[in-house]
Amino acid sequence: MAGEQNIGSGGGAVAYVGEAVIRFWGGVKDFGAYVASIVVSFRSLRFIRMRSIYAIILRQTVFTGIDALPFVIIVAVLVGGVVIIQGMTNLPRFGIEGYFGNLLVIIIARELGPLVTALIVISRSGTAVATEIATQKWSREILSLEIAGIDPRLYIVFPRIVASTLSVFSLILFFDIVAFMGGYIISLTSIYVPVDTFFQNLAASFTLTDLLSTVIKSILFGVLIPLIACYYGMMPRSKFEIPIFVSRAVSRTLFFVIVLNVIVSASFYFTWLE
Repeated sequence: MAGEQNIGSGGGAVAYVGEAVIRFWGGVKDFGAYVASIVVSFRSLRFIRMRSIYAIILRQTVFTGIDALPFVIIVAVLVGGVVIIQGMTNLPRFGIEGYFGNLLVIIIARELGPLVTALIVISRSGTAVATEIATQKWSREILSLEIAGIDPRLYIVFPRIVASTLSVFSLILFFDIVAFMGGYIISLTSIYVPVDTFFQNLAASFTLTDLLSTVIKSILFGVLIPLIACYYGMMPRSKFEIPIFVSRAVSRTLFFVIVLNVIVSASFYFTWLE
């Protein structure tokens, strides 16, 4: 009997994993079809008033980029201060203070800048976009666009992708600059390094690879965040499902942003090793 129970529990585990894999694959195919439909909708771009598209892009850029800038600056100063103080304090103990600039570039410019900025954008704009579109879906505004002959994917998704990409790139740039400058000022409260020595060492540590990594991450994050938010925002069929799909949009976006960040960082790391 015990053996039968073990077989039964093992079979149940296999069935559960199989169902999870099938659901995941179905979700991947559905999301792929959704992305393909957005690409196909570009053919209808000439039938839409570009002024309305520009207006949406402008509003979303202001909300995603400019409105988030004060929060990004505060976080960047705090993160930069902590990293610089820790580096200045601990690296000399191991006799590798000469690599201080390289460490700051890797930690702040390559990793924390893009990732922290993406997390801020997800928490603000990703949630707002998913909620807004889900509400429009429930109130039949999206249906009204379809009846009027306007492709909602082109009118709703495309401007948000453009605005998000521009905003994420700009915010990452601001984050890196503020983290280095503001972090240095904060670090003066605990340890002193001449300003010319600090920034010369930092400038000498930057390479084209660092810039390319940041640009690639900003583009990928800028496209992925509104893409997933809009995808889940169009799923609710009733107002009671809105919080469910908004929560899924945020959690899925967080997961894939972290995965993409690891993939891009690893690819540059192994390329550099070669």
